[in-house]
Amino acid sequence: MFNVSPREAVQMDPGQRLLMHVVYEALEDAGFATNGTVATHAKHIGTFVGDGSDDWRERQQPSGVDVYMIQGTQRAFTPGRINHHFRWEGPTFCVDSACGSTASAVGLAYKALVDRDCDTAIAGGSNIIATPFWQSALGKGGFLSQTGGCKTFREDADGYCRGEAIGAMVLKRLDDAVQDNDKICAVISGYARNHSAETVSITRPHTKTQERLFENVLKKSGFEAHDIDYVEMHGTGTTAGDSAELESVANVFAQKNERTSPLIVGAIKANIGHSEAVS
Repeated sequence: MFNVSPREAVQMDPGQRLLMHVVYEALEDAGFATNGTVATHAKHIGTFVGDGSDDWRERQQPSGVDVYMIQGTQRAFTPGRINHHFRWEGPTFCVDSACGSTASAVGLAYKALVDRDCDTAIAGGSNIIATPFWQSALGKGGFLSQTGGCKTFREDADGYCRGEAIGAMVLKRLDDAVQDNDKICAVISGYARNHSAETVSITRPHTKTQERLFENVLKKSGFEAHDIDYVEMHGTGTTAGDSAELESVANVFAQKNERTSPLIVGAIKANIGHSEAVS
């Protein structure tokens, strides 16, 4: 299907291989055809991927090294392979910002569309668990639950449970999507990102920094806090993370004197685990 030989497939990271399938499915679901419209010209389609895993490369070393090792396991080749297969000439990026990797990839795609670096963007990510190394390291670091689940928002939360995920979406500027009569599933009204510079440790979230991020997103999108009815939380099930996030969301979105309806919060990690780079 993707013109990959058996010898090359053995070297290819499963996350790379599965993401190609999922991108194909996303394009099929969107009714997408390269060069079908002005906004889908092959010269102006880019791919933006979030990925934080080197598991497969570590499994291959040293005895499994073959001629396709580089393009099969280096993360930079994941979006490049997608563009190469579909013969797209737009920009390709692979982003690693830990749990924010795929969200960062979506942000880069959003910015590329706004700046007209591309007219259609594929944004997605992959997280495949292929070795016990990071499982052990995360356990030693105290990140993982000892009871096997993300107990998001619960008093007995004791860490997160790892999950695997592959995801992709097709993004276009709204006016182009309307003109092309696309099936529009959602609209990104605003995007922002920052870093918790004031936190006590590099792995600990910071409430006030998160609040400033939410306020920035609201400003960019043109919405008021009381316009928001639902917030999908990061919600890993870690005591420090959940408490900081709940406090920041409540401080920005749930001020009683401004709301006329309840603010609903949720977190899919309680159902599928923490998919890390694709969370």
